[in-house]
Amino acid sequence: MEIFPVDEHIWAIDHELLGLPGVGVTYVVRGEEIALVETGTALTAPKTLAGLDALGIPREAVRHILCTHIHMDHCGGAGHLAAALPNATVYINSSVAEHLVNPTKLMASVRRAVGEEAWPLHGELLPIPAERIRPAETLRLDLGRDVVLAAIATPGHSPDHLSYRDLKSGGLFIGDAAGLVMDRWGLAFPVTPVPAYNLAAHQDTIAKLRALNLPRIFITHYGPHDDVDDQLNYAAERLAELIDLVNRALADGEPDVDALAARWVPYPDDGPAGVVARSWSRMSVAGMIRYELKRRQSPS
Repeated sequence: MEIFPVDEHIWAIDHELLGLPGVGVTYVVRGEEIALVETGTALTAPKTLAGLDALGIPREAVRHILCTHIHMDHCGGAGHLAAALPNATVYINSSVAEHLVNPTKLMASVRRAVGEEAWPLHGELLPIPAERIRPAETLRLDLGRDVVLAAIATPGHSPDHLSYRDLKSGGLFIGDAAGLVMDRWGLAFPVTPVPAYNLAAHQDTIAKLRALNLPRIFITHYGPHDDVDDQLNYAAERLAELIDLVNRALADGEPDVDALAARWVPYPDDGPAGVVARSWSRMSVAGMIRYELKRRQSPS
């Protein structure tokens, strides 16, 4: 577990998502009240709690847990954290909140998406009582000491995806709204997963983020970045590469998802982040293929 400062009022806890450092963080935002942004999976919750202990934050002091979207690497630890943080309310898009109350369907969907190799690294969601969940679409959360978090709709990666603007620093907790940037492992690409990826919405979101002139983005995978325009441009370029790859494969016949993923995100099979690279690139190729086939079948 690593803990590092992001701003004077923000810390990041690297909870070793999917068993590796440098893959995922939970952000700790401190005003008079304390909020967590992103939860990791069920298996990362103990390290997040250990991080709070190391920061000297009592369990009862955490009042808010914000999730950007319903995927298990972003909300999968919410139930376990809520159980350990008795005063915390969980915030997520209301369209998917039911999956935190009864996570059975969500876990089955994630298992299909990430594949059997990566599935054991996710753990099982713990249900959250409905009364502890609040809708986040129009959230404006005043934590005191001029620290305010405001929700922004950023769909594409998933239809429910929200980002949270930190009004004090101007930075944005971006989740998977653009792309992942895991410098430690040499991996940087947008994730376009099954079953609900939407390319048009994703492209609109990237354009929206550019127009905000953000000074910083806080990426769940991974860390703070000041080179916002460069990161958004790179995500758009990698999207264009994937679109071209998928269209060429569809023109040639039945696409081979594994082969296409290996071309788009080349990474040694025995590399330390091999499971992450394979799982997330394969589900991205599959998601883009699914999107494109549905688009072609839709009436113009």
